[in-house]
Amino acid sequence: MALDPLALVPTIVDAGLAACLRAQGNGFEARLSHMAVGRGLPDGGTWKGYVPTRAQTALMREDVRVPILSGSKIPEHGFRILARIPRTTDGSEMPVREVGWYLESGELLCVWSEVAPAPLTYRTPRAEVDLAHELYLRQVPLSVLSIVVQQPDIPDMIGAHFAQVSVDCRLFIAALDAGRRAVERGIY
Repeated sequence: MALDPLALVPTIVDAGLAACLRAQGNGFEARLSHMAVGRGLPDGGTWKGYVPTRAQTALMREDVRVPILSGSKIPEHGFRILARIPRTTDGSEMPVREVGWYLESGELLCVWSEVAPAPLTYRTPRAEVDLAHELYLRQVPLSVLSIVVQQPDIPDMIGAHFAQVSVDCRLFIAALDAGRRAVERGIY
């Protein structure tokens, strides 16, 4: 499986890795249960992303932490995750420039942020954000990590969406071919 260029590839933090290894040493799995989003670092009245470090134990400016709504393990790579980020309650719009994934024990497992001109998304007072993504964890053996979800019955619709796009493309190509044949025959 090739790495999706739009995937969130986080930095595994030392505390999170230690928690996973402790759980493994005790014969258990560490359980990924929450996701948090934040603004990043202040930058003259606005916010910017940064390069995460392994020594981090929290996000630089966490705004909200939510339980993972749904998800599944991607063998040998990580997890497919869906989390619902609530709307803001004070009328403001907040950029999401950092994301953290937390273990059930409350320890930060990994953090994503990047120095980029635009944020990953925005929290607004108008709508919740369903953040569906693939989380690649190369440095952690997936055998020591499981995922806790709130609604396990939410289906993984990615396959269905790709099947629909494939059908739509085939129909579009067939229509183009029919149009080309009509032009060749002088019907148009």
